[in-house]
Amino acid sequence: MPSLRELQGDVLDALLGAGLARVSTLIAGPRAPAERRFDVYANTVQSNFRDALQSTYPAVRRLVGEDYFRQSARELQRRHPSASGDLSHCGQGFPNFLAQLHPDDGFTYLADVARLEWLIQESLLAAEHAPLDLASLARVPPADYDGLRFGLHPTLRLFESRYPALAIWEVNVGDDAEPPTIDLRSGGNQIAIVRHRLQLQFLALSPGEYCFLHAFARGESFSAAVDRGATADADFDACAALQRFVAAEAVVAFTSTIKT
Repeated sequence: MPSLRELQGDVLDALLGAGLARVSTLIAGPRAPAERRFDVYANTVQSNFRDALQSTYPAVRRLVGEDYFRQSARELQRRHPSASGDLSHCGQGFPNFLAQLHPDDGFTYLADVARLEWLIQESLLAAEHAPLDLASLARVPPADYDGLRFGLHPTLRLFESRYPALAIWEVNVGDDAEPPTIDLRSGGNQIAIVRHRLQLQFLALSPGEYCFLHAFARGESFSAAVDRGATADADFDACAALQRFVAAEAVVAFTSTIKT
């Protein structure tokens, strides 16, 4: 007699397209009507997953075409069914799935475009936060600046790619019947995505700025972040970078070893 966990796994597999062979003993009454009723549930599960994936990855869908996207969605759901009851989370594994499908061919860039779209989804769903309290920051003695730890806005996501993924995304989420072709050799991206007053901002970053923010994201001190920025970019200006990110409401909090 299979355990409850095994039965639940068999039902899930059937809902995801594996067929009813392993759950046939659970079907009461005439088999054909029962199969049709089960198909209603299976179609709902699969179509809801696909619709949620399409909502999160419109650019990838347009790039690969409807048939390939549907096939990929079906295979992703079969291999990596979502463990969340929230459909907005179901596409989290899609970038890695595409990277496995296209590890070293002409479509390698698709995984990066998908990664960008997932970060956009996360940014859109993240919580709001008030701007940095500049009055409190002004009360920190200069001798304590090095030990400050700055916090990033909850919507901020850092993205890096050797491909022009942002340009590819921008031309494939518009209404153009035939989007322009983007040269994959035209340069990569280092950007910060942050939602500001319900609008997404895409901040192009220098290598130093990228490493600077990445250090903040890891909880490193201001002095460590400055060192990382300067190591990546000899022309990096930490004061100018901090002013820029405070003004953009990308940096919104700080902690200090003293009371402010």
